Amino acid sequence: MRWFAAIPPPKASPANALLLGLVFICLVEALTLYLHLQLPWTGVQLAVKAQQVIGLVSPDSPVAGQLANASALQAIETPTARIELQPLLLIEPLSIPTYAELNQYIALQAQLAQAFTGDMPVNLVTTEQQRITLSIKPHTMLVQIPAFFWWFALTNIAGLLVGVVVWTYKPHTLESTCLLLACLSYYCAGSIFRLLISREFYLPPAWLRVMIPAEALAMNVFLGSLLTILCYYPRQIAAKWGMLAIAGIMLLLTLNYYFQWVAMPFHIYITPITPFIVIGTWLFYKQWQRTRGNPVDRTTVWVLQFSTLLPAWLIMLLYGFPLMFGVQPFISEVTTRALLVATFTGWAVGILRFRLFEIEYWWFRSLLWLVGGSVVLILDLVLAATFQASAAYALGGSVILAGFVYFPLRQWLFEKIMPDERQSLQAFLPVFSQSMADATSKEGFEQRWQAALQQRFRPLHLERLAEQSSAVMLADNGLHLTVPSLGNHHAYRLSGKQMAARLFNKADRQQTESLLTIARMASVASETRQQTVLAERQRIMGDLHDSVGAQLMTLMHKLPNPEHKQAARLALTTLRDTIRLSQKTSPLRLVDQVADWRVEIAERAEAAGVELVWQQGELNGFTLSAKQVLELSQVLREAVSNALRHALPEVLEIGISVKAQRLHVCIMNDGRASLPATWRAGTGMSTMQKRVHGLGGHIQFRLTALPKAKMQVLLNVPLYATNLGR
Repeated sequence: MRWFAAIPPPKASPANALLLGLVFICLVEALTLYLHLQLPWTGVQLAVKAQQVIGLVSPDSPVAGQLANASALQAIETPTARIELQPLLLIEPLSIPTYAELNQYIALQAQLAQAFTGDMPVNLVTTEQQRITLSIKPHTMLVQIPAFFWWFALTNIAGLLVGVVVWTYKPHTLESTCLLLACLSYYCAGSIFRLLISREFYLPPAWLRVMIPAEALAMNVFLGSLLTILCYYPRQIAAKWGMLAIAGIMLLLTLNYYFQWVAMPFHIYITPITPFIVIGTWLFYKQWQRTRGNPVDRTTVWVLQFSTLLPAWLIMLLYGFPLMFGVQPFISEVTTRALLVATFTGWAVGILRFRLFEIEYWWFRSLLWLVGGSVVLILDLVLAATFQASAAYALGGSVILAGFVYFPLRQWLFEKIMPDERQSLQAFLPVFSQSMADATSKEGFEQRWQAALQQRFRPLHLERLAEQSSAVMLADNGLHLTVPSLGNHHAYRLSGKQMAARLFNKADRQQTESLLTIARMASVASETRQQTVLAERQRIMGDLHDSVGAQLMTLMHKLPNPEHKQAARLALTTLRDTIRLSQKTSPLRLVDQVADWRVEIAERAEAAGVELVWQQGELNGFTLSAKQVLELSQVLREAVSNALRHALPEVLEIGISVKAQRLHVCIMNDGRASLPATWRAGTGMSTMQKRVHGLGGHIQFRLTALPKAKMQVLLNVPLYATNLGR
């Protein structure tokens, strides 16, 4: 956000920010530990089982020999008072549904505090009316603190450090600042939560009057910070004042919870925050729309969705909604806090965009896996509750329903969302191998390699880079894939996989390296084969030149008839062209070959006493293969020979041009002419047609309708992409 960046940044280096975060953690942990050590200790930890309060007895408790572990407890008694032990005592304050029950919770805590801090003996009464006098130590020792207190300390510290580290890498950005604020607020709420769940019987009322609203404020700041990120990251959805509106609403909710102005229906804390979870879901949808065509931003949204929406809705479905409707939650308060801590890792990855290319498939497959497990669980509960089925039948029915309904739907969804990922490397290899097998030159292999990359990944852009690349490399979190050329003279930069719908990943890089190895092996094998063929061809052509060429030269000098000499000369020229062109491996410039044709035809026209009119268009930048040159030379010689020998013209006209990537040639004479339909097709005419058709071209013989009819031979052949130089 540019308006946020305009705010003067704090004068703190990343190292100082990290150090400050560690100092803050040490101070909060020291305060939390100090408060816990001030609590009295009996060695009996209260818990709830089947809506009954039980006592978990520590082995070193003074009452370990008197009270059985997990005994059902009923009350705390003093000579002047009896306090019933209710499950309400062990509910986390934010989970209490009404203000009346919240006030009752605080009152019970106050009664217990008065009993434990007085001078009178305290008895623990079981449901079997057994009375055990508690030996109360005024303070808790360090070794007597429950283990889960320390486990939650580690998870909370890890969550806060995630926010601090992200902020040090991307300081003074709105998203990193909001994440840091979310981590700080959740860490503070988590520290309060640790004290609440690790106490034995009570917390002092003075503490509770501060801790309960402080925890509500911290959780509201946590939720508001995440909503703010969704409003502006990775794309801005809300206006500038949206952040102030979120802060104002969260402050108002906190004040209402503290002063108990308005009692919300169903639940005093969960009901007000439920709309914000719905709004967060809508914001994810808008971010999904806005990031279309940007795979990095879209993958960022995927990560944030997975790390936020999934835990949030799981908590609401399995914990929040049951509490709102007076049903026993399916998961514990501890589980909900653990799920929320896990969100920080996803937000860190989404903001830092660290190795996003490895997350795309993991996110989608993990989501399907979790949804599958949830479907089986929900179906099991529905079948058990609706039809009163036994656990075995309900579980079996849920698995069968999931197998016939969910799994086919999952497969369809996977193919719908990621259709281009279905083709494995093994499925692509036959097409790739066939494409490479059709190439006959280095240029052809390079073009087939580029086409294979296009077909495999369908990138939004494929750019040829001048610099070399020694290996296939990922760049910009998978937005780009750099691939070497077969000859390693340059590289290709592929941007936006599947038309910018996906990110390139490590599997793509490994598969491309495998394909590159195969393509290079095929290119080297083809080049080796061509060199072998060329060497054998050169040997054969050398033998032809030494034997047949020498005999044609002798025959040309001995023949007395000029026509016979001309025929021998043409045969010798054809032989020399064949030998010369058979040794060519690179394309020949069209303009140079046309110049050779002009010299040859001019000599023949002059020898026959015929005027030559030559016209040609722009030919620079075009090339011909050796086969095209050889075949076209033979066709031109045959056409010119027919004109000079049979038509006896006064003028011979030749026109050569390139139009629409096709070479057009016109041979026209003003000699004796007749309709082509009356001709008897001989060997020469048939051979001309075969040669032109073999090049993928067309040839036509026609008589013009000018004042003086002229005979035309019109032919055109394609100049393929491999023959285009511009």
